[in-house]
Amino acid sequence: MAHQQRSVERRRGTSPEGTAARQELLLRSAIAVVGESGMRGLTHRAVDRAAGMPEGTCSVYYRTRLALLTALGSFVAAALHADVRALGAELPSPTDDAGVDRAVSATTQMLLRWSEHPDLIVTMSELVLEAARTPSLSEPIIAWRSDLIEVVDGIVCRTEQPGARLRAEAIVAALDGVVLSALLATSKSDRPAYLRRMVTLVLRGIIDADLHEYKLN
Repeated sequence: MAHQQRSVERRRGTSPEGTAARQELLLRSAIAVVGESGMRGLTHRAVDRAAGMPEGTCSVYYRTRLALLTALGSFVAAALHADVRALGAELPSPTDDAGVDRAVSATTQMLLRWSEHPDLIVTMSELVLEAARTPSLSEPIIAWRSDLIEVVDGIVCRTEQPGARLRAEAIVAALDGVVLSALLATSKSDRPAYLRRMVTLVLRGIIDADLHEYKLN
């Protein structure tokens, strides 16, 4: 999430060089707008103001609100997608309790990085809701979530528990709530301990659940 770790630049009277640089600035500024004002506050004019660019700039690159939302969804999903791939690459094979502990630690670190950028998390949450109303926005969101499910599925499979895919989907759904609750229910200093507790409970609880008891397998 390297490009998300930089703060939104507010360049009054100047413009970054090149189309790609301007588009990135506009989309990072759109994240800041959604984080502050919600999806209702996302307008071309608000993005221009947040980016410190002349009025009308955003509409040059994204002529309609749907075009802006589509680009924003792809941009945010790409940031999360990169982190998920990095998580998959660094995970050990959790064939025992120590392996699961390392998986918990790696997952916690990823969620901590996400929680350091609350505007990003708020924007993705808003985009998920928007995609439920506008299916054309769903493709990048589905793609990064599918990647995360695949990574978690790999963790569960290596524990040799049945119903790995179902467990993985349940874990990812639960982690959505964990990230949001970490932003709402904790201070920044308490967040690492909170996330580790929640990730441990979610991963171990769902991995160890008896699916037959719930008639899910």
